[in-house]
Amino acid sequence: MSGGADVPALVASLGRYLGQEVAVVDLDVADDAFSCRIRSRPPSGTAFRTAWEGVLGMQHFAGEPDVSAYLFLFSHGERVRLAGHRGSYLVLVHQGPLDGTGTWRNEGWIEDGFGEFDAYERYGED
Repeated sequence: MSGGADVPALVASLGRYLGQEVAVVDLDVADDAFSCRIRSRPPSGTAFRTAWEGVLGMQHFAGEPDVSAYLFLFSHGERVRLAGHRGSYLVLVHQGPLDGTGTWRNEGWIEDGFGEFDAYERYGED
């Protein structure tokens, strides 16, 4: 656990919210924070071949835990962006207990205006 957060329970909770299995690619845990790369199953089918990857993490703001997930959508292995954006990502915010019983809120699509997530160009690249 990190700062009272049950990371496997939060990952499972996110999976229930998304209606999809969430795989943890790597995990970095500190005393009061964590960050992990997550991803969906590899794309299947022939038409859209969609999948997603992202970052799930927790840090503290004003002494309170802040858990959020940033998800990047891919089609045919290439990152999908909102029109006119150099990069886009979906923000999901967790509210409530850190044992997986809290709820998730969709904050919508955000422009990656600073290029913070430029490394996420193709699905499955490590």
